[in-house]
Amino acid sequence: MAEKCGINTGRKEFDGVNYVVLDLETTGLNCGKDQVIEIGAVRIAQGTLQEEFSTLVNPGCSIPEEITELTGIDDEMVKNMPFLTEVLPQLDNFLQGAVLIGHNIQFDLSFLKSYITLPENYLDTVEMAKILFPYAPGYSLDELAYSLDIDRSSAHRALGDARTTGLLFLRLQQILKDLDFVVLETLFLLSQKTKSTLSCLFAQVYRQRMSSFPREGIKSRQLYSQGDMRMGIFSSHPQPEFIEDYEITPEELAPIFQPGGRMETMIQGFRYRPEQEEMAKETARCWNQGGYLIVEAGTGIGKSLAYLLPSVLWSINAGHKVIVSTHTINLQEQLKNKDIPLAAKISGRDFSSSVIKGRSHYLCLRKWEQFINESNQEILRLIMRLAIWLNQTETGDIDELNLNKKEKADWQHLAAASETCLGIKCKFYRGQCFVSRARKLAEQSQIIIVNHSLLLANAMANDNILPEYKYLVIDEAHQLEKTAEEQFTIDINYFALWAVFQKLIKGGNPSSRNILEHLTKKMVNHPNLDQDLRDELISLLEDIGLIGEECLSAAREFFGVISGIFSANWSDNIPYTQTMRILPWHRKEDYWPGIVSAGENLMIKLKGLIKKLISLGEKTGSMENEYGIEINEAAEINMIVSNLHQIVTGLEIILMGDEENFVSWMEYQGNNNFLLLRTSPIDVKEQLYHYLFSSKKGVILTSATLTVGGKFNYFTESIGLDLAPFPLKTIQLPSPFDYEENVLLAIASDLPEPSSSSEILFTDRICKTLIKLIKAAQGRTLVLFTSHYQLKDVYQNIKSPLNKDGITVYAHGVTGSRTKILDDFKNKENSVILGANSFWEGIDVVGEALTLVIIVKLPFWPPTIPTVSARLDRYQALNLDGFRWYSLPQAIIRFKQGFGRLIRSHSDYGAICILDKRIYQKKYGASFINSLPKMKTIIGQTDELAEDIRNWLRAKTK
Repeated sequence: MAEKCGINTGRKEFDGVNYVVLDLETTGLNCGKDQVIEIGAVRIAQGTLQEEFSTLVNPGCSIPEEITELTGIDDEMVKNMPFLTEVLPQLDNFLQGAVLIGHNIQFDLSFLKSYITLPENYLDTVEMAKILFPYAPGYSLDELAYSLDIDRSSAHRALGDARTTGLLFLRLQQILKDLDFVVLETLFLLSQKTKSTLSCLFAQVYRQRMSSFPREGIKSRQLYSQGDMRMGIFSSHPQPEFIEDYEITPEELAPIFQPGGRMETMIQGFRYRPEQEEMAKETARCWNQGGYLIVEAGTGIGKSLAYLLPSVLWSINAGHKVIVSTHTINLQEQLKNKDIPLAAKISGRDFSSSVIKGRSHYLCLRKWEQFINESNQEILRLIMRLAIWLNQTETGDIDELNLNKKEKADWQHLAAASETCLGIKCKFYRGQCFVSRARKLAEQSQIIIVNHSLLLANAMANDNILPEYKYLVIDEAHQLEKTAEEQFTIDINYFALWAVFQKLIKGGNPSSRNILEHLTKKMVNHPNLDQDLRDELISLLEDIGLIGEECLSAAREFFGVISGIFSANWSDNIPYTQTMRILPWHRKEDYWPGIVSAGENLMIKLKGLIKKLISLGEKTGSMENEYGIEINEAAEINMIVSNLHQIVTGLEIILMGDEENFVSWMEYQGNNNFLLLRTSPIDVKEQLYHYLFSSKKGVILTSATLTVGGKFNYFTESIGLDLAPFPLKTIQLPSPFDYEENVLLAIASDLPEPSSSSEILFTDRICKTLIKLIKAAQGRTLVLFTSHYQLKDVYQNIKSPLNKDGITVYAHGVTGSRTKILDDFKNKENSVILGANSFWEGIDVVGEALTLVIIVKLPFWPPTIPTVSARLDRYQALNLDGFRWYSLPQAIIRFKQGFGRLIRSHSDYGAICILDKRIYQKKYGASFINSLPKMKTIIGQTDELAEDIRNWLRAKTK
């Protein structure tokens, strides 16, 4: 019985004799009100699919339109079929004595548990796949079948899905049987702790393998690599010699980029692009002479290789590292997996490269060992998901896996963090620690890829994260200012403070001790510690505990006061985050002294705690030196001190006000008792220049969208390069694509102006317009929104009408993640994506899958955003037009990004449709149109545009 599995689950051990795979089709997802319309089941015996059971079921109600669209089952097909109660005896008989299998089996069980006695043993192939196939891009049945090359005929019909699930189970079962024994043993032991429904299956396979492995040998093995995975990474390496008089010559570049050169011979389908060669020459000039180079490189130039190949020559021959910083993970992956290998092939030179990310991307092995031995069920379930990955990964980078939102939250318990890092004191530091290995690898690399966030964090940390470097490429440079704004923003959050005090005083994990308890135990138990010093330290620890409790109480009082005063300003019915900027007049109201009093009380308590913690750090440091006591908590204490300092700084700015340099605001999310407070510099140009640019010898900034009206002024001033003591070199390289021949620009004239009509009216008209335009393009459309709230409304109104025409609608954040819906869109004909924010850039769909891009509104940032409001006020104070100098330029740059989604190759064609009539009615609208390449342009009513787009696309396909 239960003892056979080694766990107390109440389930019998699987003997592998009888499995039945079950799948249901239903009228909806709610088992309380929706009905079964089809049942499919397949018996598995001796490793093959055998007997089958299948029937349609009369649900006693009409089948929803979207279900018919998905399954092909309509009311006519089921009207003469038996009701569920009539077929259940046959199903019950088919299931008896079997181990039940299903993909998301709890869904199927929820519809049947009220009617029949279900087998007590069941397996979920979703859970199995997450553990045994951790690198899967997704865990739907379709995604897994595609990834594992499993037949997927009759999808979304019960019997077809049951067959596919059966084949998936057999494939996953074989993966389990083929695992390295140390991984299998880990999964078996973890499944006992988590009471997983898979525990008996793991136990069965584990025992079958046990006879061939002696226990004594097994216990000495580790799941993760012992020692250096890259030979010699931690051995000493000679520092590169800098050759100061080396210069990249035209003779070195010509054989690479010119017609008939290595680019052409080594890249299939390569077209010579003079713009790419010019960018490469300018990159070489920048490295040779130093200074700043800004390049707007139109889509299709091949800018990555244009800056990579000269950088490779520079790094190899001059001995200097080159850092390449990007904003998106997509570009990082492209550089790592495509462009850098291609650069090595084209250059014919061996060079080293690496990708380094922030600490939170990497697994901490010390935390892994801690949690694997504890009883936190949620974390142990995630650890089961990571076991196979950990046995295989060379990087420990969690971006290799596809985690859901809950798993990403749980990951933070296992992620490396500076506040918990023991550095050289950690037993994993040399050879095994993923963070130290990434940094060591970076030290030995000539080209290092980072993201903007890490680049700026390194700059603010006095360059102690990345190896020393003097040459920098910033790709996707139009995002640098926004990233810096986020980096320099201070958040003051009650729950974040509570988490700090939990770690310090009470312990964030109930099954583990907190920092003060750890230190107190060390003081009490150490035999050689001087009694006076022991008493002094224990007294200090007690004081810190008391002050910490006082800080938490003061935080509750402060957030309670400010939340109570402003509670009338928020609505719990609004689904998005609400913000309110704190202005000078707020500080003149009668309630503000009460806020200041509570805030100052909190600051006094925090400063007192900081002082005590600094004293504790000094004393524990001397203890380590004099008594040899290992104080692992010192790093955590230092990080807590740093965090508390930042909170005190933020509170001082918010309470006292510094409108000249900072903007402060409150946020409310509807599900929180307390507000979130934030403060941010109004502009980041001085910080960027001082911390990042001023110390570099050569910097190249590039993007497809940096100019407004052909000028770089807005961009250079926003990031502080106007502060440079010498002139900047700027070049604008047009795209090689033929937009006049391949793009139609259509502008709707019959829609209400967004800024002067109600949201309801505007959205209703948008829905009707989108249906006509998307049908004209037969799907194959990307619709760009500036509001996610509006996107959801539109999705609900257009999905059914478009489904009737065979067009599938995907909506970001509604039907799936950004990655999932992009993959689905590329693989499914006649589909459309509704996207907001992140979909305006970084989307690369080549070919006929995307032939229409629709921009619903011109992408102005709302003036209600606190940082936007503050910047507009600053321009007003300078007697400048904030709309002209700030709002319009940023909207044009974002608009150009959205336009750039359409044409991604020489053979691409398509139409772009603007639904915002301000683009031709307002004087400033010409600035948007003039920012685009020349192309055929039409203005007309929706019906006319739909017909013109239909005819134009048909003509292009002939």
